[in-house]
This record gives sequence, C-alpha cells and structure tokens, in this order.
Amino acid sequence: MRYRFVLLFLLFLSLVFTGCGAKDVGQVNVEETLSLPEKHYPVGFDPYGKRILLAVLGNEGTKLEFYSIKNKEIEIAVEPAINGKSIKNAVTDGKYIAWVEATNDNGMWSDDWRIYVKNLKSGEIKKVGESRFAEGGVSEGQFSVEPKLSIDDGKLVWSTYESDGRHEFSSIKLYNLVNGIEINLRTSEGWNISRFSDPNIHGDYVVWSEGDLKAGSGTKEVYLFCIKENKIYKLSDKGISPNIWGSNVVWIEGNNRLVLYNIKNKREVKIPTYSREVWAISLNKDYVTWYSSESNMKVYNIQKNDTQIINVPVVGPTIYGEILTWVQEEGKRAIPKFLLLYK
Repeated sequence: MRYRFVLLFLLFLSLVFTGCGAKDVGQVNVEETLSLPEKHYPVGFDPYGKRILLAVLGNEGTKLEFYSIKNKEIEIAVEPAINGKSIKNAVTDGKYIAWVEATNDNGMWSDDWRIYVKNLKSGEIKKVGESRFAEGGVSEGQFSVEPKLSIDDGKLVWSTYESDGRHEFSSIKLYNLVNGIEINLRTSEGWNISRFSDPNIHGDYVVWSEGDLKAGSGTKEVYLFCIKENKIYKLSDKGISPNIWGSNVVWIEGNNRLVLYNIKNKREVKIPTYSREVWAISLNKDYVTWYSSESNMKVYNIQKNDTQIINVPVVGPTIYGEILTWVQEEGKRAIPKFLLLYK
C-alpha cells in the first residue's frame, strides 16, 4: 500500500513539473504597449533592476539613460568619456554597460572609435578597446569600421575591420570583464580578406558569420565558439548574421529566409518570415523578430513554430531580454515603444 502511494505521489510530481516546463507561450498583445519620450531609443535591458537602457539623442551627441519600468523614472547612466565625442552603440547585461564612442559626422565611419565599459556596481569606467587610428587619424586608403557590441554575463564580444592602406585586418574579440582577459577568436590579414559579421554572445556561446570579400563572392559561413570547450564549430555553409539565445541560433539564408538551429538537439527549423527581405535578427528564449522593408512587425513563436504579423506602422522591432521594442510612426512623430513579454 505504501509502495503504491509513493508511486502515485511521484507520478503527481512528474505531471506537475512537466506541466510547468511546458508552459504555453502566447501571442504578443500590442494593446499593452507603453511609450517612451521621443529620441529615447531602447538599446538594452537590465534584468536585475528591470530597467531599459536608452540611447538619448541630443544636439551635442548621444548619451545613455536608464528607464525604470517599475517607477517610470529616467536617470543618467553614461555620458561620453571624452568631450566632443558621441556614443554610437551600447549594450548592457545588467552588470555592465559597454559602449562605442567616436567623433560625430565623420563620414560613413568614425575611424577614431573607442570601447568603454562601466561596472554598474562600482561605477568604475575603463577603456577596453580602440581603433588603430584612435589617436593619429587616417590617411588616404585607411579606415576602421565602428564595431557593434554584444554582452552577456560579464563577457563582451565585437569584430573589427580596418585597413592601413596596404593591408586589411579583421578579427573577433572576446573580452572577459571580470578578469580583464581578452582573446582573439578569429583573425584575418591581407587583401580582400574574409570579413566577420558582428558577433553575438549568450551563455557559453559566441556566433558569427564570415565570408570572402572578393568581387562576386556571396559565400558566407556560420560559426559557433564554445567558451567552455575553447572550440569553434561550423553550423552552416550558407548563412549570414547569426544571433543566439540559450541553445537557439538563428541566421539568414538568402534574402528572406531564417533558420532556427538548436545546439543541443542539432535540429533545424525554417522560420516563416512573410518578408521580402530580412536583417537584424533578435531573439530570447521564446520569440524571434527581425527587420524587414514592410511597415509592420513579425514575431515568431519558437514553441508554436508560428509567425505573428502585427499590422502597426513600425520601424526596427528588437527583442532585449524580457521586452520587445520598436519605433512607431504617429503622425509626423517617431515614438519609441516597448512591450513587456512576461508579467
């Protein structure tokens, strides 16, 4: 009798925890959308303080502020470390803020870029990277492309693409903000070399794509670096611009196809995009979204393998952790919006 009771009790626990693990992920409800002030654009999310990192555009450049979802207050987070410079892009994992700053209005690229990091606990700010032309300026044929950053759990990644006029240089860097150790995951030097996409990091994995820059060559390959194993894996021979969250990697094939790949079970799923072209993928554990030329928003539900088309006039839908953000046209105004994906 006692044995039978134990079996029934274990069965009950199994059902309870199985049900919890398979919690249904619903559709996105834009009726619950909240607005932010104009020119306050979301660029990151602090999961500990439930704050949105904002890039605030002003006449003298860009600074960073935090918006508290709880009390709806805004506070200054970061101003440029050097007077006269502007913040170009920024990220946060709730422990650190990292940003690129450079000279404004300096052509297509600001070749004097520098990367700074702020420890949110101590308030300490330090420089962790810079252009080879940060101090001396560029001459004919020289350039340095501003990097875009990705951060998770105190680890920061970015790619570089530079030329001294005779050689081109490209690399992917991983910087551990806890111990101050930087390593090159990939390097390339020469002429018409492979160029790396902006890398993305989550947990123990970094993903990127790379391909030949020679004229007429559109071949790209998707790679994954496992930090624990210190090993690089090729995931695809024909993908570009991958992003990652947990065990899920998403990349673009062709102009309008998305592939969802699970690292653990090695399963690929084609995401229905309903888009003429696709770029700038973002995701979390449940959803994927992307930019497209259509003036609407698409959100893919990973659990249901279903794409929700949201017919609101938006620009640039992006997921940052627990929030979905975009810019919405209202008359002649561009209003930044955000939606809490979880209650």
